[in-house]
Amino acid sequence: MDLLSGLGDIAVVAPASIAVFVALVWLGARRAAAAFAVAIVAAIALALAAKLALAVCGLGASRFAVESPSGHAALGSTFWGAVAAIVAGGRRRRERLAIYGAAACVAVAIAYSRVALGAHTVAEVVCGLTIGAAATALFVALRGPPRRLSLTPQLAARTTPIAGLLALDLAIFANRWTAEAFIARLAATLGVTLNLCS
Repeated sequence: MDLLSGLGDIAVVAPASIAVFVALVWLGARRAAAAFAVAIVAAIALALAAKLALAVCGLGASRFAVESPSGHAALGSTFWGAVAAIVAGGRRRRERLAIYGAAACVAVAIAYSRVALGAHTVAEVVCGLTIGAAATALFVALRGPPRRLSLTPQLAARTTPIAGLLALDLAIFANRWTAEAFIARLAATLGVTLNLCS
């Protein structure tokens, strides 16, 4: 479960996103690269905003039975959804559906792992998946018409060590730290500073 959960961990998604961004620029897909960066940043910002909004004064727990939307589900579904949209570009319908289906399975597996590990409730991972779906839709809207990217042998040779490093990152760093304590302190500070909890 830890490895599945790690596929949505920021310690894995951040360097993987940088690698995808660089690869898109190298392939000449600059608009797609910019859209990808915007989607990842949007997912992080939306997940953080949702976590803060629900944590201030315990609003989420008291009104919505959601204390903290799953950042893993949000980031994982954004990353894998956008990568699927990139890979599926210019392919036949059947191939596109298979690629989208595989990405959806990965996103759901990440969300399931968060519930199985006791880190989040079903409602919290659904919130995260919703954020991820919105950020992925933003990527699709911003990237322009999809096109099939040509994967050259040079790119394959250059990405092999990067893929190895990302696998090592997944094994070593995923799920080793969490921002939840920092977010809780920040939410408490905002609640007091802005006088939201009176």
